[in-house]
Amino acid sequence: MSVETLALLARAGVPIGPPRPAGGAFPANAELRAAVDEVLTCASSEQLVPHVAWLSALLHHWPARFRSIFGVEGEATVQELRRRVVDRNRYLKLRRIAVENLARVL
Repeated sequence: MSVETLALLARAGVPIGPPRPAGGAFPANAELRAAVDEVLTCASSEQLVPHVAWLSALLHHWPARFRSIFGVEGEATVQELRRRVVDRNRYLKLRRIAVENLARVL
């Protein structure tokens, strides 16, 4: 994963790195889709946890926004990724953080 991809995802609210105040505009849908695709293709299952937590939070709390970015097929992807999460406690903690981050950036 490139540094630019991780910075873009952090700006979108993915709970990676240190906590930071919301700043800047939410990334464009195409940029966000490309960044998520990059992460999903090269991340280990442990590295995926923050991204799965963020995708789940976005889908659950902002379903229309999720579908506008990832389409209906994105839901199946999230379900599959959730099955790959081994550490449920870490996932739940990061999902709560993702909800807070998304509430600030959307």
